[in-house]
Amino acid sequence: MSLWGLFRRNKRRSSYSKGLSAERKVKAKLESKGWIVRQSKGSRGPYDLYAMKGGRKFLVQVKSGSASPSRREIRKLRYVARSKGAKGLIMKVKGRKVKSKFVY
Repeated sequence: MSLWGLFRRNKRRSSYSKGLSAERKVKAKLESKGWIVRQSKGSRGPYDLYAMKGGRKFLVQVKSGSASPSRREIRKLRYVARSKGAKGLIMKVKGRKVKSKFVY
């Protein structure tokens, strides 16, 4: 194997990098509409983004590609959204399209 082969990047993207890219896309879309958006660190909780605008709050779970949220994820998002006085929102990114669905 050549030295170049050792440093060449793998062309396949990990699901983590795809998810991070989708989160950035959704964040940019919300910010373009005037929302203040904060990205949760590591995205290990029930939501990936926290968005605020004019007293309204959204807790956003972002899914990319063909991934769908599990019932457990939806339940957790609803619970946390209620406790924080926010709306729970799932946004799915596939290619250039972004679809959204309120869960609470």
